[in-house]
Amino acid sequence: MESSLPQYHKVVRLAHRPTGKIDPPSRFLPVSTEPIPTIQNYSKSTAQHETETKVLVHRLYLSLDPAMRGWMSSAKSYLPPVPIGEVMRGATIGEVVAIYHDESPRSDFNETTDTSKKGKLKIGDIVSDFSNVGGWQEYALVPERSVRKVETLARLAGNSTVRGGSLPPSVELPLPIHLSILGTTGLTAYFGLIDVCSPKPPYQSGPGNHHPETILVTAAAGAVGSIVCQVAKFVYGCKVVGVAGGPRKCSWLKDELKCCDVVIDYRDMESAVEGNVTGKIETDASMIYVQKAQQYQKLLRQALKQVGSKGFDMMFDNVGGYQLNETLYRLNPHARVALCGAISGYNVDMTSLSQQQSPNIISPTALYMKHGMAMISLRAKIQGFIVLDYIKQWGRAKQQLAQWIVEGKIQYQKEDIREGLENAPAALLDLFNGENKGKLIVKIGDRITTSEDGNQNEPRIIASRL
Repeated sequence: MESSLPQYHKVVRLAHRPTGKIDPPSRFLPVSTEPIPTIQNYSKSTAQHETETKVLVHRLYLSLDPAMRGWMSSAKSYLPPVPIGEVMRGATIGEVVAIYHDESPRSDFNETTDTSKKGKLKIGDIVSDFSNVGGWQEYALVPERSVRKVETLARLAGNSTVRGGSLPPSVELPLPIHLSILGTTGLTAYFGLIDVCSPKPPYQSGPGNHHPETILVTAAAGAVGSIVCQVAKFVYGCKVVGVAGGPRKCSWLKDELKCCDVVIDYRDMESAVEGNVTGKIETDASMIYVQKAQQYQKLLRQALKQVGSKGFDMMFDNVGGYQLNETLYRLNPHARVALCGAISGYNVDMTSLSQQQSPNIISPTALYMKHGMAMISLRAKIQGFIVLDYIKQWGRAKQQLAQWIVEGKIQYQKEDIREGLENAPAALLDLFNGENKGKLIVKIGDRITTSEDGNQNEPRIIASRL
């Protein structure tokens, strides 16, 4: 290991599998100090990879996502659970600080890089890492093939323009945007809306029908939901009904982003329901759940009346529970429902429900079929999806998202950034408590290499909506 690099770094490993909230977070995700990984202790998974190029990445930003709660569980999912004692998984943006060809290091800390050698990356390159090699650590030694150099806006948006002029090649994007709009967050919104919901422009919405389609987006103020709302509104001209918690988030969607025609404040409704039963004896969770569902149904009816629609043509769901179930009753014929997440049930231990058999525990999927029979007569489609299914199309999608940023159809909002890897566990708890605004990211550290143009400072931020 090069002597110019630190000998130790911070690491967060999964210590216990939570059965409810990850509270206190330090119990489940303790922070430790460990030696920086070296090529000598690198664990080779297969013999055929013994001589493949590896890169030592200094991680700069870590994405915090609802899916992490599922990875902490032992329940079956699209990715295997994070093993107890292993580094917590997460998508990151980092800088290449050392490269190993045939286990021979090169680093700008002790010699000049020879770019004629095999390998596509150089010291100082900024890369995105969606591999399974940890994430919650300051340094990681990973195969070169598992990381990808981040693109400039000029390369992504091509001949698009900024503020009506030619796009200068020097314009760069803020690094966190590669974990938000141009990362898996934006890609999830893109494929869930465009591929699963399949919105139709107003002139294609039906024979002789020039009315825009209507979409409902749950967790609309979240990182994914807010992008879905903007694309639905400003690209496809949809009538957008968002669902969010609290007046601040509702105002942000309607008055600042201006991407929702109507916003339902579910938290205000839930507080009213819970206030009505405070102090009453033997009021169990199932009765409160039913009352919330009934009140939510009224709010859906009011929202549809406000936008002048009979029902919803699309739903992009991030929540599950009664918000999903009650919306099924308000769908139009041939409606499309994209199941992206179920954050209302992420803190429910689904692996132990069968043993508990408690009437007070409401599964996020327990009432899905209340209106399920209506799906047959409506010829509606309900489809779950995972962004990894579209990995071969990520490049095209990122180009389109970048173009929409330049055109002002997606407004770049500064992410909710928390400082220090040691604060990541508490920040993840904030995510599930709804105490974030937009995309939640942890800044792990500052750059220690020099960028290609010799500037060690952060790239400047371009204009938001034009």
